[in-house]
Amino acid sequence: MFRGHKSRQKVLSALKNKDLQVALSRAANHHFQKFKATQAQINWPQLKEKAQRIREKNLNQLPELIRQFTSEATQSGAHIYWAEDADQANKIIEEIIKQKQAKLIVKSKSMVTEEIGLNDYLQKKGLTVIETDLGEWLIQLAGDRPSHLTAPALHLTKEKMAELLEKKFQVDIPPKPENLVRFARQQLRPIFYQAEIGISGANLAVAETGSLVILSNEGNARLVTSLPSVHIALITIEKFVATLEEAMTLVKALVVPSSGNKITTYVSFITGPSRTTDIEKQVVFGAHGPQEVHIVILDNGRSSALENEQLKKALSCLKCGGCLLVCPVFQQVGGHVYGGPVYPGGIGTILTTITHSPKEAKLGVNLCADCKRCEDFCPVNIPTGDLLVSIKNQLPPSGAEFFLSRLFRHFSLLKIGASLGSRVPKFLRKIPSSLFAQNRWLKNKKIPLPSPSTKFPLPQEPSKPTVLLFQGCLIRFFFPSIAQAASEVLAYFNWEVISPPHQACCGAPSLHLGRKEDFLALAKKNIALISDFQPDVIITLCPTGNSFLKKKYPEFFPEFKPWAERVRDFSDFLASFDPPFPIDQDKQKVFYHYSCHFLYDLGLKEKPLELLKKWRYDPILENEPYTCCGFAGAFSLRNPELSTQLWNKKKTKLEASNLHLVATDCPGCIWQFQSYLNNENDNYQVFHTAELIAKSLTTNILNKENTVSDQKINL
Repeated sequence: MFRGHKSRQKVLSALKNKDLQVALSRAANHHFQKFKATQAQINWPQLKEKAQRIREKNLNQLPELIRQFTSEATQSGAHIYWAEDADQANKIIEEIIKQKQAKLIVKSKSMVTEEIGLNDYLQKKGLTVIETDLGEWLIQLAGDRPSHLTAPALHLTKEKMAELLEKKFQVDIPPKPENLVRFARQQLRPIFYQAEIGISGANLAVAETGSLVILSNEGNARLVTSLPSVHIALITIEKFVATLEEAMTLVKALVVPSSGNKITTYVSFITGPSRTTDIEKQVVFGAHGPQEVHIVILDNGRSSALENEQLKKALSCLKCGGCLLVCPVFQQVGGHVYGGPVYPGGIGTILTTITHSPKEAKLGVNLCADCKRCEDFCPVNIPTGDLLVSIKNQLPPSGAEFFLSRLFRHFSLLKIGASLGSRVPKFLRKIPSSLFAQNRWLKNKKIPLPSPSTKFPLPQEPSKPTVLLFQGCLIRFFFPSIAQAASEVLAYFNWEVISPPHQACCGAPSLHLGRKEDFLALAKKNIALISDFQPDVIITLCPTGNSFLKKKYPEFFPEFKPWAERVRDFSDFLASFDPPFPIDQDKQKVFYHYSCHFLYDLGLKEKPLELLKKWRYDPILENEPYTCCGFAGAFSLRNPELSTQLWNKKKTKLEASNLHLVATDCPGCIWQFQSYLNNENDNYQVFHTAELIAKSLTTNILNKENTVSDQKINL
């Protein structure tokens, strides 16, 4: 319905690949533990903010920085070249090698050389090119390509690595990391001494000194840039930074999310070729290191991206790769499926748009769950999810996407669609998946049935402070008890609750479906409605709706900004009120599930826990890292198998808690939980936090036996 057969087969193949699943799980867990340990020792938010400011400033000064770098590097003895595209860069490098009559080239890890296809290009010219980074060397032996920005062989287990080396070299190697590293060292060490050319990338280029900054842990980068007589460095235009001080800040910001360490083993500042002044203080180039340094500056679409307000943000990327290791989609399928032909993951999809075209980024765009984890983790705060949505809206929507978006735009159609959508699954399941592919989305689910919407009288002259309760589509059509519960609690605290029946969808589904025009039409309706009612506070019960009202609406309609400042999430708002009873009594344990948007977009980690504890609940969290439930709106429709795999991981953590009462602040997550748990006939109860607060209020204050879902709230 949303993806082609080939795309789906790639995803299914990755999900069924047990070795890949083991490799990705091991890598993500090791990375998370190391990062958390280091994060506790530094001021990570402050470092991120500082790094972001530096990147934004330098991107605005790029022409000047490149000119300054060129002048300084030339004075230090380096040769500078400019390449507009991949073809030009390859030819420049080929010509340098030809002039030196070299045959053997060693390389350190460089995604930019992958971008221009340098290895294949040089090998077709009869040259021998050897990768020396352990991961790069392994995938070169395998005839593969990198699946991660800093860990190229992330998709291989240590067992597969040992198997590869045994096959290639006819040796017996136990599958232990120490053995693999020792063998690689034995094989590569002689090659370093024999090589005539060393090729590297660079993490940064410092304008004030004309220096390249290269980070590494293995030591191979230093050997590649020191032992051969000629060093060729390939660097892209966004890597330039003004000063050494700024460079060191960015080095710190890069290393922590990349490896979980405070600093890499090696931080090299290379300023021209090696030299000595030991003989009468006369400068002589080529002492022990290279006699020549050649620096190729590559554009390849980046200058055009600088002119694009959205794509420019992606050029801040430090290529740390940390965002990939926290991405729930990447953790399931890896970088060979999620991303572009060169760069993996969500950020790789954006870089594909810049260096190739939006069309080539299509699969990556549709695989993004827009969970905001990458944005929260990014050391320079790149809004990756927003950028992917922007790219999505540059691509023509499919027929299904167009239809669904129009459904959300028109209330009457949406109401009919909601009713049919939950009543026809039994019929649809009888249709073969080959004829109706979305049967895969219905598999193992029992879709919640629509419920009559709660009707709120519109007060003529409210004497109390007014709350406009923005319900959202799922609550209006499937979970009206959540709106009932929220209104009862707010009314108890003397707020006049209004929730106009003609409020529209927030527009999130349409924007994620690639129909920006439908989103804008819906936003205009809601802005007019809010302006008419002039509420004191706007309360949301869905984190995505909150984010759209608070962030997206002002982005497209600046006049809405004063109203956006009044938008509050229910749990965040109510946490400032104390319950009218003692809180130091026995509390009921509840498994609390963080919605991705609630945690990573709204940043409200503590508020629901604080609220539940006040109202006689004991929220229990799963062990970190917190797992995505797999709903993510349109994502689960496009990628039903991926959604199911994510759910299964969440279900495992839920079962480990031995709790059957579940709370969350997202109606989408409630839909996902109920769809699967109801089908399995498990004894679980899943509530919105607002429902549990109302239940506590009913039990402890109003002294009623009936549950919130049974109550008819009459305001």
